[in-house]
Amino acid sequence: MKHAATRAWPTMLLAACIALGGCATAGNTSPLVAVGAQRAGKLTIQSEMEWTRAASTRYQMWTIDGELLNLLYLVPTVREGEYIFLGQKESKRRPNGPYYHHGLREDEIRDLIDDGLASAGFIGIESTNLRPATFGGRAGLRFDVSMENPDGLAYRGLVAAFEHDEGLTLAIFIAPREYYFPRDGEKVSRMLDTMRWE
Repeated sequence: MKHAATRAWPTMLLAACIALGGCATAGNTSPLVAVGAQRAGKLTIQSEMEWTRAASTRYQMWTIDGELLNLLYLVPTVREGEYIFLGQKESKRRPNGPYYHHGLREDEIRDLIDDGLASAGFIGIESTNLRPATFGGRAGLRFDVSMENPDGLAYRGLVAAFEHDEGLTLAIFIAPREYYFPRDGEKVSRMLDTMRWE
């Protein structure tokens, strides 16, 4: 029973998407992502490859081979006091947790994302290469992450985030360390550099 409760983060996100009715695409998005400019709310990103997209009004999940093999999670806006991966807000009853607050330092945002990954069931989380980044003139950050799901599958990931007047934009790409991340990581890294807030 405990094993079922600690499913990998991508599976939980997909379940949340289905529960929220988000797999029916929102707005003017298509379930297929073509090469070129794509929108997620006010966020734009240039895709270098074709994906399948599940979308809600708050986030998009893109995959090429299935959510356990590669997943790009795009959150245009994490609002003040929200759980870093959405879904709940900070409150008097839940004062502690990975909740976003405007003005956090780069290392604090990284730690918040790491805490969110741990809350989602990943283990052995190691973040490296924290560095400043610019997204269309907005200061942000990039870092790399490695971790395992509860079944022992090793993942690598790329994270990009930046603040804007409505909150924090967050993008996380994860894929198994063997084959899938080496195949797609470089292209996705270039894609993350193209994120813009309009």
